[in-house]
Formats: sequence, structure tokens, C-alpha cells
Amino acid sequence: MILRNSIMLGLAIVALAGCQKPPKPTRPITSAGMAPEERSTMQTRIFSAPEDAVFAATVAVLQDLGWKLDTVDRASGMIRASTEKRLEPLGPKEENITSFEWRRTAIQKRTSEKDQWMRWDEMVAHIEKWPKDQTSQRIVLSRRGSLPAMSYPARIDRRDVIINAPAKEESVEIQLGDVYDTLFQRIEKAIRERTQAP
Repeated sequence: MILRNSIMLGLAIVALAGCQKPPKPTRPITSAGMAPEERSTMQTRIFSAPEDAVFAATVAVLQDLGWKLDTVDRASGMIRASTEKRLEPLGPKEENITSFEWRRTAIQKRTSEKDQWMRWDEMVAHIEKWPKDQTSQRIVLSRRGSLPAMSYPARIDRRDVIINAPAKEESVEIQLGDVYDTLFQRIEKAIRERTQAP
């Protein structure tokens, strides 16, 4: 009996020793789970080229990729662009839902135009002079979506009523390193074409 109690006490001590609280994070985490420093690193590149070349290369690449240039302000180094709008059954936040069954059901239910999201992508690029004859560029990509306001009949407490749903808009920042890497590689290639002697 004493041996059994000793073993149980030993197991309890070992179990308690393994139940330590995890250390608190030393840096804040964004809603998408990425630290601000990681996000900034993913979205920023330093080019060994003048501002004019980086700006022109960025505009050219966006045009090649079919983006619509909404704002091009050379003085502030700001470029805003967007893709064509399109109808899709899932909204920006719903794309992150991993349940295949939920996604399949939602897509099957949203067959008419009034049930679908108006979807598009947005990009903001900021280009500025950097020390040692370099140029810094930060690009932020977002997926956007909107649902129009709509009214539909419903029955509540045995009464027929009209439900008025307000318009809805969502924006989700793209935080995939490969997407930014591919875009920056294209911009870098376009910069080389503008700065290297023939």
C-alpha cells in the first residue's frame, strides 16, 4: 500500500512538473498570427537602384499583370492598384475556412448573383529613397469583397416579416510570402532592364 501511494505521488509530481504555463510572447502578434516584424520583412524590399527606376518598373509590372492603376503619385511614391471585380460564392474571410464540406455546401447554395460576393484584389505600394543610393519599396496586398444590401421575407412568431440585411464589406490582407516574392522578383527583373546598359 505504501509503495502504491509513493508511486502515485511520484506520478503526480511528474505530471505537475510538465504542466508549466507556456512563456508569454515577447512580441505582439497580428490577427493573422504573424508578428509585425515578419510581416514588414515579407512586404518590403531594398533595391540597389534609383527611385525613378523602381517606380517605373513597378508601374510596368502591374500593367503587365492586368492591374488597374487607381492612383499613381510620383511625388509621394505611392501607387494604388486593383484587379477587375468579379462575382464569387465565397467572401474574403470565408476563403480561410478549412472545412471542405462547409465550402462545398456554401458554393452549392449561392447560385444566383444576389447571393454572391463582388470580389477584387487591392495593392498599395510605397517607394522611397533609401541610404547608399538604394530604394525601399513596401507592398501590401489585400483581398476585398462586398455583398449588397438585400431584403427577404421571413416568418417570425407566426408573422410574415421582411428582413433588411445591410450591405457588407470585408478586407483580408494577403500574408503569403510566395506571393510577395514572385511580385518582387518581377519588379527586380524590370528594374534590371531599365538600369543595365545595352
